[in-house]
Amino acid sequence: MKLQYTSTLVSDLSSKYLLLDTTVLINASKSDEFLGLLSELYVSGCSLITIPSVIYEFSRNANTITGFNERQEFVKALNITVLKRTEDTFDKDQVFKIAYAKAFSARGDKGPSYTDALLCSVAYKFRSHAMLVMTANHRDMPISIFDRVELITIDVGGELRNEAIYSLSPTKLNIFLDKLS
Repeated sequence: MKLQYTSTLVSDLSSKYLLLDTTVLINASKSDEFLGLLSELYVSGCSLITIPSVIYEFSRNANTITGFNERQEFVKALNITVLKRTEDTFDKDQVFKIAYAKAFSARGDKGPSYTDALLCSVAYKFRSHAMLVMTANHRDMPISIFDRVELITIDVGGELRNEAIYSLSPTKLNIFLDKLS
């Protein structure tokens, strides 16, 4: 087993918007099978999207200009759309920002990384499009407001890694917001 996921995943995600975290790019760069799945999702009509801070995190450890350019080309080859000005999104959505922060404090956690907070904020902003988030940072996706809709297990050099696809749950979010009132 190099890659395991639900057999209907590709058809389920055709015509959907999938917001990718840094972990997705890292795992795709290390697993041809996972890279193939992302390419298959794109060909099926799934829009692969990310944000500038993910590109920064993915590229920051390149030791040479050539390495940096290779990582940038990797993203382009996957036909990933990079959204601009995502920081504004987090600042403007105060209700979501408070709910997201409270979801972590309710668990006793200090909270997510900056990039993961931005990804979740973008998912909230585009919730009418049912934008999904793919990440291996499961603790940064509070289940009090998100549903885990898919789990993808990847064998990377004998190490198993789990990417998950999350959906912002309007029902869970409303229940959580009611508790904050």
